[in-house]
Amino acid sequence: MKRMMAILVLVVAVPAMAVVNFTATDAGSQKLTIAYTTTDGDLPRGVAIRISLSDGAMLDFAAPVVVDAAFNTFIDWAYSNPLNYQVGNGNPLALATAAGALTADAADFSISMGVLDQTGKQLAGPASATLITIQLKGIADGGQTTVTCTGDTLRGPASGVVGSVLTSNLPQTVVVKGKVVPTDCVKTTASFYNDWVAFGKPNCWCYERQCNGDIDGKKFPNSAAGKPVTTADLTIFKAAFNLTTADLALVANGICADLNHAKFPNTATGKRVTTADLTTFKLYFNVAMASVPSCDISNYNFWMIP
Repeated sequence: MKRMMAILVLVVAVPAMAVVNFTATDAGSQKLTIAYTTTDGDLPRGVAIRISLSDGAMLDFAAPVVVDAAFNTFIDWAYSNPLNYQVGNGNPLALATAAGALTADAADFSISMGVLDQTGKQLAGPASATLITIQLKGIADGGQTTVTCTGDTLRGPASGVVGSVLTSNLPQTVVVKGKVVPTDCVKTTASFYNDWVAFGKPNCWCYERQCNGDIDGKKFPNSAAGKPVTTADLTIFKAAFNLTTADLALVANGICADLNHAKFPNTATGKRVTTADLTTFKLYFNVAMASVPSCDISNYNFWMIP
């Protein structure tokens, strides 16, 4: 019985091994967010995480940093600004391989912060927190950077967490993407997007003045003041005028003469190039470029050039 009691005492005396689970996520617009949750046991009193960015990406030092309010102590900022230090001042961005606050854009840097009360007493942080959101830069449009998060052993343990008995799931990686580059010239929000897809995504619908008669996307003469709607466009328009949708498919570039991107009557076999298109075509035929408006750019991601 005494032996059993001794074993129970020993088991109770061993503290629970708290695990801090970090998550790094792409927050959009080249922003990186790092958060954590913990299991039963001790709570973090501070974190020290090393961040590395690939493919030429960098932290945008000039951009605002959003930090969980509980983490109000920035040791490296205090180190670099000893005369101005008080709880809450500064930010957690630190040099990667030396003591001190970060002062410029960087591809390798650290996040170091803790929890203190106003008297300087160390406190426990929350059981879960969105630690920080930071702005990255230098990610190519359509490209990405791999973000690697590891424990910063210059400032703390390999777990990246300061506390009594704490482990973590570091290292962690996440891909942060640059600006998404659209591949379709017509926006999915355009009223005629589905028709554009059904007709095989014709480039001509994305010519800057196609909606006003520039069927071939060219101007004559080839100068800034040239006329975009000419006899070349007229030839295509005449061949496509008043045909059913099925017959229109047999005319080379015939769908390009559908200036308003609508059919009449509103049926599957309706005619695409009608008097409504003719009215527009006549208005801008043989008119100088400056007097032929561009189409509504809100329907397009970019213009196509023939």
